[in-house]
Amino acid sequence: MYVPFGKDTLQKLSLIAFAQAMLAMMGDKRKVVRFYPTELIIPTFRHRFMDGVLELDDGVLINIEFQTGDLTEKFLLRCAQYAVNLRVISRKIVETSIISTGNRNKSKLIAFISKFFIFKPKIFFYSEYDGLEILNNIKDKIENKKKLTLLDHYYLVFIPFMGNVNRVEVAFEVFRIADNRELFSADEQSEIKKCQYVVAQIVANGNENLFNRFWEIIMSNNDFLVRYEENLIRETTENVTQQVTQQVTEQVTEQVTEQVTRDVSRNIAKNFKDILSDEEIAKRTGLSLETVKGL
Repeated sequence: MYVPFGKDTLQKLSLIAFAQAMLAMMGDKRKVVRFYPTELIIPTFRHRFMDGVLELDDGVLINIEFQTGDLTEKFLLRCAQYAVNLRVISRKIVETSIISTGNRNKSKLIAFISKFFIFKPKIFFYSEYDGLEILNNIKDKIENKKKLTLLDHYYLVFIPFMGNVNRVEVAFEVFRIADNRELFSADEQSEIKKCQYVVAQIVANGNENLFNRFWEIIMSNNDFLVRYEENLIRETTENVTQQVTQQVTEQVTEQVTEQVTRDVSRNIAKNFKDILSDEEIAKRTGLSLETVKGL
């Protein structure tokens, strides 16, 4: 079963699974209270979505943005706009942290809004972490029968993007570690593997033979892809139910109900676009095949 994921999907999957570990990686000792809505509903901002927003135990909102490659001024200015708009909407203090697979020397680190207004977020580059040292620490824990932490689980996903490692060789190694059922619960293993599945696609970079070798390791000992699809369907159904209930309560007319149902079906279809074929989406949602293809 092949489900194509993009690089942004990897970051969002990992944020959901390892939010607290990400803070630890960044040296932040605060605790995550909850996930905060990532949509900025501002007419001039065209419903833009941030990568991930966490509310911390001190009341601060931290917007974590991910960037594949070097950072540009355009990207930083967009992050600055997110921060300002989120500050206005939430009325809470907002911080921005950026995690990048790029290089510090080739990236823009600050954005000048004006002479007196400088946007300078916290920026973390995977390449500046010693992947070999981190991997050896994990292997030492395993050898000494010590329990791996959530941060270790997070590292098992992202070590291939770190410095001081051979990306392909270390990918095989971390995939094999995650395949050890004695080290993880079924849920823990599933969270790691579904992120590693995307890593495998990125590292293979179109090399089908290499990806298939990765896949043989990742697919064993866990039904993570099946569980991912089931969770996606369940969560989507719950969200749809809430949306329909709210709309019907506010406007109990047949016309509005029909419109909501159509909109909900389109939202479900959009969520399935990268997972199921257009034909299967049309079958599940009741939309026409032409409508699904046009989404």
